[in-house]
Amino acid sequence: MPDTLLSAFDAHVTADPDAVALRSGDGAVHWTRREYAGRAVRLASAFSALGVRPGDTVALLVGNRPEWQLSDLAALMAGATPFSLYVTAPPPESAELVARAGARLLVADPDLLRAGHVPAGVPVVTVDELDRLPADPAFVPHEPDPDDVATLIFTSGTTGRPKGVELTHAAIVFQLRALDSVVGLEGGATVSYLPHAHIVDRVIGHYAALVGGTSVTTVADPATLFDVLRQVRPRLFTSVPRIWQRIERQMRDLLRDGAGQEQLAPRFGLDGAQWLITGSAPLPAPTHEFFASVGLPLHDLWGLSETTAVATYTGPGDAYRDRAGTVGRPLPGTAVRIDDDGEILVHGPHLARGYRGDPQATADSFVDGWFRTGDLGEWRGGFLRVTGRKKDLIVTAGGENISPSRIEDILAESSLVDQVLVVGDGRPFLVALVVPDFTELALHGLHGAPEQVVADPRTRTLLEAELDTANRKLGKAERVRAHAVLPRAWTGDSGELTPTLKLRRAAVERSHRAVVDELYADGGANRV
Repeated sequence: MPDTLLSAFDAHVTADPDAVALRSGDGAVHWTRREYAGRAVRLASAFSALGVRPGDTVALLVGNRPEWQLSDLAALMAGATPFSLYVTAPPPESAELVARAGARLLVADPDLLRAGHVPAGVPVVTVDELDRLPADPAFVPHEPDPDDVATLIFTSGTTGRPKGVELTHAAIVFQLRALDSVVGLEGGATVSYLPHAHIVDRVIGHYAALVGGTSVTTVADPATLFDVLRQVRPRLFTSVPRIWQRIERQMRDLLRDGAGQEQLAPRFGLDGAQWLITGSAPLPAPTHEFFASVGLPLHDLWGLSETTAVATYTGPGDAYRDRAGTVGRPLPGTAVRIDDDGEILVHGPHLARGYRGDPQATADSFVDGWFRTGDLGEWRGGFLRVTGRKKDLIVTAGGENISPSRIEDILAESSLVDQVLVVGDGRPFLVALVVPDFTELALHGLHGAPEQVVADPRTRTLLEAELDTANRKLGKAERVRAHAVLPRAWTGDSGELTPTLKLRRAAVERSHRAVVDELYADGGANRV
């Protein structure tokens, strides 16, 4: 039988049908592999009765609950390509993606469904109806080919219209086999708590069960994440810098209150973890150093949707001192090289087939078997260091080519900095827009409304000291000459962050154009 998501899962069902495959964090759902497979076949039959055929697409607007994994698997069994929508995205944006993907059906959580979510003519089934849908008596589960598209991942659209990344069964299976070679997945546990529209949750919170044989627990309420982690004690856990920094703050509080280092991992449900992963954005070095110091080293992974999440990794055996500042080595069975202009290129079986309905973008990005990532990098020994985004390069009035993300990463090493954006394209020097971490400022005695805290001279003094420290790590042309401290964080609702919390640089610059212009008009004087 061809090696696909369905054949891999079938092998696990046959090997140990009574092993737990999927459960909810509240314990209401607890399905064995046999039960999970049986429910998926029945739902696939219902999808077929609704007219879903091999080659169709099925859109999913469902949060972190088992019905999402079930619906996704059922769509695959019906021969369709399932894809997920961000539950926080504006309905018109979601409707556009549903239309572009040509969805034959939308499965939705009724609590998430809003007016404008569904283009005309697309039928909707709610998760509350799944058990009551009539079946197709003639249905036979589809047997996909490895090169069939298993999902679409729409890119975050930081610089333009989101592209639909087509990931095949073969690419996903290869990725999970590679991860399994780093830390054995069979019999382990993972959690699903990140957005399903992001490739990371699909890999860790769904495909790890189908291909790797893990048990997946869904986390419906982010506030209960640590409670669920204590129940599950996952073997593999991945998160983004913001959450790792939140855990760091809580752990530091526990240590100040007299807790021992040995108590930290069990307190957060991480005592069973063999591989703790950080990704999506650079993690400040002080946070890395803290976790290493308490015996919970975090490991960087780097990749994109087009590489099925992971292109390079650092494994459990890599000491932090040897890999600091890097994103590791190429995934087993793949290759990474740096092009003449510094762009990182990736080659391997885990690459996407291309972009749905966009042959020009596919031809531009996938060249002779290599994917042009758009990221810039350099080798440090056998480890890759990402230095910035090709499209984000700033060219100053003096002709200097500067990566703003490198500077932002250094500025963000300060615990007082929550968000930061460096500006300077076509300008004589660089300036920064800084959103402070108000929780950290409160530890320095700065309380009150954000506007009051930002206006307090002590805030200016503290942040100027932090920027001075950062500037000492930068070359002359990279130094930030002036900055403005802002009282409001950039959010997805304001259009300044993507659903994956990446900065939409142009949007931030537009909304703060007057502030930036004043910084330059003042010749580099700081503003609050």
